[in-house]
Amino acid sequence: MRSVGSVSTNRDPMRPFSPSYISPAAEAYAPQMRYHLSPSTFLGFARGIETALIASCLLFAWGLAGFHHMPILSGGLWLVAAAVLSMGWHVLTRPDAQHLLGGFGTCKRHARQGLRLWLIILPLLLGPIHAALGPEATGHAAMGLLPAACTTVIWRYLVATRVPGLIKRGFISQRIIVAGGGREAHDTLVKLAQLRRQGVHVLGLFDDRETARSPQVQNGVAKLGRVADIPAFLQRSPFDLIIVTMPPTAEKRISQMLSVLWELPVDIRLAPVQAGLVFRPRTYSWLGDVALLDLFDRPLRAHDALLKRGFDLLGAAMILLPLAPIMALIALAIKLDSVGPVFFRQKREGYAARAFNVWKFRTLHADQTDAEARVPVTEGDSRVTRIGRWLRASSLDELPQLFNVLDGSMSLVGPRPHAVGARSFEIAFASVVRSYGARHRVKPGITGWAQVNGLRGPVQTPEDIRRRVALDLEYIDRWSIAFDLRILALTLPTVLQGKNAV
Repeated sequence: MRSVGSVSTNRDPMRPFSPSYISPAAEAYAPQMRYHLSPSTFLGFARGIETALIASCLLFAWGLAGFHHMPILSGGLWLVAAAVLSMGWHVLTRPDAQHLLGGFGTCKRHARQGLRLWLIILPLLLGPIHAALGPEATGHAAMGLLPAACTTVIWRYLVATRVPGLIKRGFISQRIIVAGGGREAHDTLVKLAQLRRQGVHVLGLFDDRETARSPQVQNGVAKLGRVADIPAFLQRSPFDLIIVTMPPTAEKRISQMLSVLWELPVDIRLAPVQAGLVFRPRTYSWLGDVALLDLFDRPLRAHDALLKRGFDLLGAAMILLPLAPIMALIALAIKLDSVGPVFFRQKREGYAARAFNVWKFRTLHADQTDAEARVPVTEGDSRVTRIGRWLRASSLDELPQLFNVLDGSMSLVGPRPHAVGARSFEIAFASVVRSYGARHRVKPGITGWAQVNGLRGPVQTPEDIRRRVALDLEYIDRWSIAFDLRILALTLPTVLQGKNAV
C-alpha cells in the first residue's frame, strides 16, 4: 500500500478538524468520481450481463432452428433447459469472498477459468443430449451452447482488460476509513492493502489516542484526525465505509464512536481483532479476508440509489417540460413587480451535510433578502413582495429547485434542505434534536413526508423542529419508490390547501 506520509504528523490534538489539514495526497491515492460502483456492485452488473448473454445465445439458436422444433405448449423442454443452463452458470461461477471482482478481476487468468469451465460443461451436456435425443437435437443445442461459450469468454476478457483503467479512474472504487488505530488496526490494514488492485482504497485512520499505541502513519496509511473529525472529513472527501477496529469487548468506546458516526450516510462495520472468529463464518460479512460485523447500513444501497436517481431525472424532466412556459411567466412577473434578480440562491445543507446552492424564485425585496435564513418569514411580513406572497402561498417559488434535482444536489422527495447551521431566531435546530444530522443521510427533496403531513412554513418552537425531524427520519427508514410516488401524489392537494404557507 502506497504511503501518504506527506500528511502532517505533528497536528495539535486539540485543534479542530479543517479541510486544509488533509493533504492532496489522499485524493491522488484514492481517485474519486462523482458516480462510482463498489467492486461488489460492479461484479453484480458484470455477472448479470454475462447470464443475459448466455440466455440470448440460446434463444437466438431456438429462433434459427425454427420454433416448431421447440413447442412451448408441448412441454417447453428447450425453454426450461435454457433457463436452467443460464442460472446454473450463474451459480457455478459464483465468486468466493476473497475475490471481490470474481471472474472479472484484473487478472486475465480469471477469464481463462471461464474457458476451462465451458470445456467441461460442453461434453457433459452434448453427450447426453446426443445419446437421448439424437444428432438433430444435438445440433440444435450446439447452435446455442457454442456461441454462448465464445460470447462469455470474450466478455470476460474484454472486462478484464478494462477493469484496471476503471479502478485507476475511480469508477470501480470502495473508499474506506478506519476508526481506531494502533495494534487493533494492524491486521485489518494488512488485509485491506491486498485488495487495492480490486478497487479498495483506505483513505486514512481516525483515532482519539495520541500515544505511541496509535502511530501517525501505520502500514502506509496516515492518521488524519480524531473520530469526531470524521463527519467534517466526509464533506471534503466522500467515502463508502467506516471500519471500526475495536474489540467487541470495548463496548463503551464503540458506543462513543457510534454516537458520532451513526448519522453519516455510509456503512459502518466492526472488524473483530481477536485471533479467531467469535461467531460462525456466516454471521459475518466479508471484504476479502476481512471479517466484519454489521453495525449500520446506509439508507440507500447502490442499486436503490441508482433507482432513485433515475426516478428523479425522469420525474424532473416530465415536470419541467410542461411547466417551462409557466416558469417564464413567473420570471416576467417578478421583474415587473420589484427591482432585483428573478432567482434567489441560498446555501443549504444537503447530502452528508455538504453545502450547496438551492434555487428559488425571489419572493422578498432584493435589499431585504435573508441569505442565512435567520429570521423566518411570517404572515404579513413586509419583506415579501406582492407576487412573492402568491408564490409562497402556492409553493411555486420552489419550482427552480427542479434544476437542483437535475444537477444531483437534490431529489424530488426527501427531507427539506435547511440553511447551513439552521436556526430560527435563537433556536439552533441541531441543539434541539440530537439525531438532527441523520436527516442528511439522503439527499434533500423539493417535497417530503413532513410537508405532506402539514409541517410547512416557518419553525416557531422546538416542538416544530422535533416533529419535522421525526417525520424526516421516518421517511428515510420507510423509503421506497412507491413511498416517493405517494408523497408526490399528496403534495398537490397539500399545496392547494395552503396550510401554514406564508
